[in-house]
This record gives sequence, structure tokens and C-alpha cells, in this order.
Amino acid sequence: MLSRRQVVFGSVAAAAASAIGLPAFGEIGPETAPSRPTSRLDQLVSAIRPELRMFNANTNERMSARFYGPTGYDPVEIRRINWFMRDWRESEMKQVDVRLLWALAAIRQAAMKDGHDGEVRFLSGYRSRKTNDLLRRLGYGAAEDSLHISARANDFSLPGVPMWQVAEYARWLEVGGVGHYPGSFVHIDSGQIRHWEG
Repeated sequence: MLSRRQVVFGSVAAAAASAIGLPAFGEIGPETAPSRPTSRLDQLVSAIRPELRMFNANTNERMSARFYGPTGYDPVEIRRINWFMRDWRESEMKQVDVRLLWALAAIRQAAMKDGHDGEVRFLSGYRSRKTNDLLRRLGYGAAEDSLHISARANDFSLPGVPMWQVAEYARWLEVGGVGHYPGSFVHIDSGQIRHWEG
């Protein structure tokens, strides 16, 4: 399945050369990460539909959003996504690194090609320092300097799609950090490219 996805997305890589490119992320706010012009994600931007459909497993909220259009990023939709990905314990939100939105959109688009309905089961996005410290005290394995604190990480799954395949595809995209937690979720972040098993 991974090789099939690589072929599907790889076939449009040439067209992506003239894409808008992910460096435009800097226009959204100070909490965005540097782009990686040579990453597959950056090269495939023009082939990715900038649409998300998500279910928040903590708040039972659902949302659909098209975060990028002909005039650029849609600030209303970005704000809705920021709220959806908020620290629900503290009702705090922060500007999410939009690199994560492009990654989630690419992952769900690939899953939809295999018949998945495209809904992302969202588990964790932005975390306040207070919430992160709480999770550490409770033994949930949250890193002290987690990228969740700067809204540069998401934990999610796509029900019905094996998590190892989601993790493999995220690694192939060169999103940044990718953690595979079998039976639970996949973690992606916009930090350094690395991967691990939880």
C-alpha cells in the first residue's frame, strides 16, 4: 500500500515544482516551523487538497474545513481549526503550525484513495504547559519540551486504516517527527525528521 501511495503522489511531483510551496506558512503566524523545500510534503503541495474532516475524541466535536484557497490561507477556517485543536482541559488555543494541516490533508487524501471516508480521529494538538506537566505526572509519557506545547504536534488515527501504514506514509512525506503507537495513535510534528515506536 505504501508503494502504491508513493506512486500516486510521486506521479504529480513534477507538477508540484511550480506549487505555492510551504514557505508561505510564515504568513500565518510566529508559531510556524521552517519549511523543508526538499521534503516530499513540500514538493507535493499542489497535489494536496487543503481540506480536513475531523472528529475530536476528547470533546466529541466534528468539523470540516478548507484551510487554503485561491487567495491563500483562510483566517476564519484556520481559527476554527486552532479552536478544534485546542487544549480542551484549559480551553486555550494557539496558532497551529499549518505544516501539520498539509500533512493531515495529504494523509487523509491518500487514505481516501483506498476507500477510507477521510475522517481523522483527532486526539491531541496544542497543550498548555500546565496540561503537559499534568500528563507527565500521570505517567502518560509526555516529553518535558513536547512540541505539543508550541502547537507543532498532533496525535491522531484514521479508524480502519492500520496505524503502521499511516506512520509509514507520514515518514515518507518527511513531515518531521513521526511516532507510531501501535493500537493507539500516530504522532506527527514539525520538528526535526526522526521516527520512533511508542
